[in-house]
Amino acid sequence: MLFICRFHSREVNMESEKKQLNNYRVAAAVTVAVFCMGQIPGSIDAAISKITDYFHLTSTSGLYVTTIACIVSVVFSTMLGFFAGKKVGFKPLIIFCATVELVSALVPFFAENFVFFIILRGLFDIGFGGMQSLENTVATKLVTPERRAKVLGLGTFFGFGMNCLLQFVGGVLADAGWNYVFLNHLLLIIPYVIILIGLSKVSFEGQDKLENNTRSETAAHKKLNISVFQVWLLILFVGIVIAPLLVGCSFLSAPLNSSATVAGVVAVCFSAGCMIGGVLFPKMQKLLKSWTLTAFLIVTVVGLVGCAMTRSIVILCIMILIGGIGFAATQATLMMILGLSTSSDRIALASAVMMALFNLGMFLSSTYENAIAAITGDALYMPLYIGAGILLVFAIIYSIFSPMRRALK
Repeated sequence: MLFICRFHSREVNMESEKKQLNNYRVAAAVTVAVFCMGQIPGSIDAAISKITDYFHLTSTSGLYVTTIACIVSVVFSTMLGFFAGKKVGFKPLIIFCATVELVSALVPFFAENFVFFIILRGLFDIGFGGMQSLENTVATKLVTPERRAKVLGLGTFFGFGMNCLLQFVGGVLADAGWNYVFLNHLLLIIPYVIILIGLSKVSFEGQDKLENNTRSETAAHKKLNISVFQVWLLILFVGIVIAPLLVGCSFLSAPLNSSATVAGVVAVCFSAGCMIGGVLFPKMQKLLKSWTLTAFLIVTVVGLVGCAMTRSIVILCIMILIGGIGFAATQATLMMILGLSTSSDRIALASAVMMALFNLGMFLSSTYENAIAAITGDALYMPLYIGAGILLVFAIIYSIFSPMRRALK
């Protein structure tokens, strides 16, 4: 009788472990799919120069094709931080953002009017900005703490991998016509379907209850401390100075080679660097600890200066790869600082504001480049040099007044 009871108990335990494993796999798949739709800011990079030519825009004004819609994302991302999971459930919000992103990414294929085109880009940024702001929240809500780092790593890798694939395919398609680049977004149907199927099998409530029962937070931790404001300030300037690499690399490659396919390869190098940065971050953080942010800011500086100095397409690819490594690892470091410095009930808002400020920086990048061009007469390379100088100043100041050191205490 005792043997039968033990055997039955073992069967129950095995069944429970199998169920937990299946739940984890579904949660991981949904999280990775959200990252795949939230990490594609450069999906039309390879065609930017062709789009500006079609609509008769200047090179600096051409950046507005990808940055003017960012102001929409700033507002929507901030609003999302206040009502996500409170006034609107996570599931309908994710489905809404994913649907808007997919539809508005494909419809510009038929656009002939620039105003209509910009409106569609604004709608795209509502969907894309929403998915971008929900990445860390989805991972936190669906995945247990001991498995979260692995899932975040997978999300970063596949997210930038999707961006890399869209850029390369977009570069090939853009050689057939400026509007053909938008057909690369058909690949988003894959993560979209995964999200639709996966959301029906997951719950956003269970993990909250588990963490509420296991974590105790002090009143000080529940307040937004100085580290959070340091993160917000830095990400704003990162958005401003990284835009030439993130969304304008086709302008850097055009003087060296006018092929849209080559521009696509250059853009892929940035995404590949971001993938490498995501892989390197956890290992380097263990090694460098509080110096992690300073180190990756310096790596980004090297990438920016290298892109400005080189007149070789091969070296440009290498420098953009280095810039991607620095950017992705810097962003991951800032998100880690937010997580360590912010209570669970404020992390969604803190992350949403961070992404809103990043998108605001992207929007301001065109004005920043136009201002530099008006003063120096150089709108292509001088913004890279000045941007590198700005990040170097941040690296020095933050090595002294380190938000990372404060967060790790």
